[in-house]
Amino acid sequence: MKVTTKHVWSAAIAVSLSYSAAYADGHTADVYAPYEGTTLVVNFPAHPHYNAVMDVLPEFEEQTGITVEVDQLQYLKMRERQTLELTKDEGDYDLIAYVVFSKADYVYADQLENLAKYFMNPKLADPNYDSDDLIDGYVQNIGVAGGKKGYLPGATGSLFGIPFGSETSVLAYRKDIFEKHGIPVPQNYDQLLDAACKVPEVEPGMGGMASRAASGHQASHAFLLHLAPLGGRVFDDQWNPIINNEAGVAAANALKTIVDCGPEGSQTFGPAEAAASFRQGTSAMFMDSIAFAAGFLDPSHPQIAGKKGDGPHPHRESGV
Repeated sequence: MKVTTKHVWSAAIAVSLSYSAAYADGHTADVYAPYEGTTLVVNFPAHPHYNAVMDVLPEFEEQTGITVEVDQLQYLKMRERQTLELTKDEGDYDLIAYVVFSKADYVYADQLENLAKYFMNPKLADPNYDSDDLIDGYVQNIGVAGGKKGYLPGATGSLFGIPFGSETSVLAYRKDIFEKHGIPVPQNYDQLLDAACKVPEVEPGMGGMASRAASGHQASHAFLLHLAPLGGRVFDDQWNPIINNEAGVAAANALKTIVDCGPEGSQTFGPAEAAASFRQGTSAMFMDSIAFAAGFLDPSHPQIAGKKGDGPHPHRESGV
């Protein structure tokens, strides 16, 4: 089914919310009768959270009579495709999942629907839907725009999306290596950088931390991973660039130290290569998205099986 760009969200949200309503009032057939025989084309990222959606789609199709065709793309490729589709008068997608960095562009271009009217419509909204079950930080970051600085939440913000595949960063480390050499699990950045450079000294051939570092998006991602924890921001509240202040310089130096003390070839690593280095035992630490965590539990990788520990993303200073 093809619909106008503005109505992509209207049709998709209506189907999504009526799905909940069907179970709330027990009248599944009546709710879905108008949609039986419809085909929806949706765009999801190639991501473990959305792989889980694929497992339940057959049940959805059976209960609703709606056929769902899924186009899963790597998230940067997904952004490119969405940018093209959302600028057409008539696009191929009926439903999309967006990554948080796309939110401001899509809202400003009037390509996302404000969700309030759908939650207010008794024909679409499930009265048993528990919005308090959502993690507020993810809702505000991913779904709300129109507040502070325009793209952030705030008193004037509105809801444009519901979080589904939310992530955060976590530190993974080799318990056996840390215990063998008496290295403390890093709680702050001084300890993190000390550990990153101590490992290659005491374990020849092993890097301290595997990190994204390839030129372009991956290096930017890695830098921003350290910027906020070190107290930095890209802009101040008046939109003056402050990325090169003391905190920004500290973040850049932290990344440089991590790469310099990292495994061989780390200057060209993307996330997959960095995760592989840790999984294969050529790095003692890995700090990135929790989406990689399950891959480190695979018993078929003896270099890491039973040896991984987890810790929170280190703070700026000891005791903070």
